[in-house]
Amino acid sequence: MSPLLSIVLPVHGVERFLPQCLASLAGPPDGEVEVIAVDDLSPDGCGALLDAHAAGDPRFTVLHLTENQGLGGARIAGMAEVTGQYVWFVDSDDWVPEGTLDALLAELRKETAAEHPVDVLLTDFVHVYPDGGTEPNPWGHVLRGSPLEAGCRAADHPALFQSVMSVWNKVFRRDFLLGLGVEFGRGFYEDISVTYPALLTGRLRYLDRSCYNYRRGRPGAITATSSPKHADAFAQYDAIFATLDRPGNDPGPALRRLVFDRTVRQALNLYDAPGLVPAELRADFFTRIATHFARHRPAGYRFPGGVRGIQYRLAARDSRVAYNQLRHGDKLRRALGK
Repeated sequence: MSPLLSIVLPVHGVERFLPQCLASLAGPPDGEVEVIAVDDLSPDGCGALLDAHAAGDPRFTVLHLTENQGLGGARIAGMAEVTGQYVWFVDSDDWVPEGTLDALLAELRKETAAEHPVDVLLTDFVHVYPDGGTEPNPWGHVLRGSPLEAGCRAADHPALFQSVMSVWNKVFRRDFLLGLGVEFGRGFYEDISVTYPALLTGRLRYLDRSCYNYRRGRPGAITATSSPKHADAFAQYDAIFATLDRPGNDPGPALRRLVFDRTVRQALNLYDAPGLVPAELRADFFTRIATHFARHRPAGYRFPGGVRGIQYRLAARDSRVAYNQLRHGDKLRRALGK
């Protein structure tokens, strides 16, 4: 009998955090859970830690990659070994709260017994900071009390797309995910090419329980790293819209416009964030935003109002100088309290 839940755990350079993660995944020994841990050619002691843990836990399978594949490639390798009815992608520098696996299994048992089981189960989470401070899910209010608690489609609650699009707070029905024909990308922002299509096409439900402790602000996190790889986001955007363009996947004009708007907003946020895009690459990055506009702007798309609308128009025209002047002027007005 196949497990109910498979956990895919990519591992690279997180020896300091891995023991806490592994301990948090201890759970039912009766075959309902399997863990596929992928040693992505980790340069530290992670591989040995995984092997030692697997020796005492029959639920664990360890894959040792001979070439570093990155987070997306490691997830792809792990997914190829999954046998469970549902799959959860957990990051190895994070951990799950006590009792989480039992709670998730209870929810998934209900789903598999239902006539139309859910395709994506979204969970709540907590941000954890280096000083030990915590922050509840900043987007919880968008999901809590919404139609998602009973189960719905994205079209029934489009505000869903205001929340985090990462993969780690979402549990996917394996056959649904495989049937989508999507794949994790390479480089940064590798998961949005999976999460957007899944949320746009699947049956969704939100579980109002914190099932994940997401580590914020750790050294090396991409949200605080200057790198040319931030431009990898554009390849993920292309992959999202390529999936939506396939027959049967079109989410409709309203959701397509919403997704496009969200991708533009993310790209501009990356451009605006101090130090993320290297100075010598900023002009090219901005031009790629304009290219994204030209390539994927949906029919009937209207620019938003206010300052954001002006920013979008300038980005669409590749008017970087004017955009920078507007942005700096807006920052000055805020600093002066005007």
